[in-house]
Amino acid sequence: MTHRLPAMVDSRLLNRFDLVLAESFRQTIRDCGGEIWEANGVVSWASSLKQASPVHANGVMRLNRLMSARESMGIPAGFFRARGHGYTVLVRSDDRALRAEIERTRRDLAVEHVAMVLTEPSVVPVSTDDVEIRRVKDPSGMLDFRNTLTAAMGQDRDVQRFVNLGLRRIQALLGPAKAAFLAYDDGTAAACALGSLIDGVAIIGWIGAKPEHRRRGLATAATRDAIQAGFDQGAVMAATLSPLPAVPFLVSMGFEEVGRYHECVIPPPSS
Repeated sequence: MTHRLPAMVDSRLLNRFDLVLAESFRQTIRDCGGEIWEANGVVSWASSLKQASPVHANGVMRLNRLMSARESMGIPAGFFRARGHGYTVLVRSDDRALRAEIERTRRDLAVEHVAMVLTEPSVVPVSTDDVEIRRVKDPSGMLDFRNTLTAAMGQDRDVQRFVNLGLRRIQALLGPAKAAFLAYDDGTAAACALGSLIDGVAIIGWIGAKPEHRRRGLATAATRDAIQAGFDQGAVMAATLSPLPAVPFLVSMGFEEVGRYHECVIPPPSS
């Protein structure tokens, strides 16, 4: 199996992206009462759910090369095996040693994500009169956010289960470093986005719109407000890890690619 590096790898920005992304996973897992293990630049996080994907639920990242690629795969495997969990190894495209180790074990690296950053926020308003953007400030707003995101995720039950787990505690969306926004269409919650300020970076996630409200710029409006809230609090850039189909949406707001990641999904151990 051969993987080509993207033309737009920026090692300096990607190293920073790595650290901020890992901290966002730590925060997500803390918010849902999960567990974290890390040593020598390898961080693993486990929720109460057993599925391997989404990576937010159970995952591994290698943040530096202090631990060998074989150890980086073998030691976290014991952490998850003890819990009976599947998990996802998130592999930077320029981590050739880890990719080679995964290929040696004949595992797949087919799923690809794009690391994207934004340094100049856009403030283009939504033109629809019936649309109102509100920041989540109370449990009622949290419920609207969770329901909107669950609807936006469609039929992926693994993602839906993690959304319900990850957003059940108030600190998941509310706090001095969190900015969650909803776009309401004629009073109905229609789209959402969350910004988390981490080490001077507004990391953006949980972007989505209900199917019946798509292609109207509502998710864009909620995302822009989440980005702007981060810059208002002192962020020097915004960042997000994007699936390939969402890249044009993010490029339209000014995001640029700085690198890529692949997923190696390791299923739960057989009973």
